[in-house]
Amino acid sequence: MAAYQLTSDEQGSIYAETEIARSMCLTVRDVVLRLHPDLPYRTYVMVKEQQGQEPRVTWQDDFVTNTDCQSAADNGTGQDTDGSQDWQPDEGGLGQAMIPSTDSAEIRVADGAARKIIAGTNGFRQTLGTDGVLGDEQIKVGFDPANSVMYVWSDYVQWNEQQVDAWAGLAAGDACRALVSERESAGSAWPYSRYAVAEIGGSHYMMIRGNTALTRADCLV
Repeated sequence: MAAYQLTSDEQGSIYAETEIARSMCLTVRDVVLRLHPDLPYRTYVMVKEQQGQEPRVTWQDDFVTNTDCQSAADNGTGQDTDGSQDWQPDEGGLGQAMIPSTDSAEIRVADGAARKIIAGTNGFRQTLGTDGVLGDEQIKVGFDPANSVMYVWSDYVQWNEQQVDAWAGLAAGDACRALVSERESAGSAWPYSRYAVAEIGGSHYMMIRGNTALTRADCLV
């Protein structure tokens, strides 16, 4: 993760963020893939810090698959070329997801996804170094209807960076499969096509994963 601050105008900020994203991608590819191929990391995140505001995730990507290190503003519009990063998980969406749903399908899908993620997390305790069995008090699932996103979040703050990333990969896979399964059975009646995984603790949060979930292939995280 790289945190940064900018004082330039909007157009200047877009250019600067493009260069930051590209430089970070190239650097981590060199350090991880070439110098330390045994390291398990494959995701980099950019966080913008502004005085008086909560830190905001502005870009995240898989530096293993992004071989060209292309960033969101590379096509001059502030969006990526294929549209996969038009949306980014954020604090507003996470806050919306924390509001209990009254929709029966949303409740059913969230409950099923949460059960699988919790079971997988507890089955992964030795690798994660989890102290005790976790449940729905620590791991939750909810929806942001405005952006068609299902959020998964944990407030268990004892994991280190590597363990958080491992847990997020597990949670992302289960969340993606839950969304795709519902889309396969409900078709266009099911409006959710994105998922995000976050960690929260105290007054801070961190978005760890975020992607589309349209086909089974999207769930190979």
